[in-house]
Amino acid sequence: MGHKVFGAPRPGIEYRDRPGAYGIAFDGQGRAAVISCAGYGRFLLGGGMEPGESEVECLRREAMEETGYIVTVGDKVCSSEGYTTIRQTGEPFHPIQHIYLIELGERVAEPAEDDHILAWVPVEEFCRDTHLEYQSWSMKMAWELYKRQQKEKQL
Repeated sequence: MGHKVFGAPRPGIEYRDRPGAYGIAFDGQGRAAVISCAGYGRFLLGGGMEPGESEVECLRREAMEETGYIVTVGDKVCSSEGYTTIRQTGEPFHPIQHIYLIELGERVAEPAEDDHILAWVPVEEFCRDTHLEYQSWSMKMAWELYKRQQKEKQL
């Protein structure tokens, strides 16, 4: 499992840490399930952890809120973090992401976040188009692990 840091903190700037858990499902045809948000782009499914919440609990909750789907959480792929600012506010931000392979199960509810749309997107397209370098790197790591696992299943 890899870990990568993107960017570095600027001296004198206080960054807000935001640990979170994210999941990536693949459809076997080179596409990944991601969240599309009008005006903001595409992101990995998941989000910030609540106090006392585990990574897996966070991922299940976020998946339900964003998509209405129950998810099965598989292997942890990697973790990454970045030093950036929030586009809308300019606030210094330090996202710390834990990435898992997931499988989408049954849709049991309407998404609570109606501006978050589940989209199946080719892996290369997501990596090219997302403005979050750490999410692009995480997608590539997940895609490589997924392909290895599929190959092992065939042996």
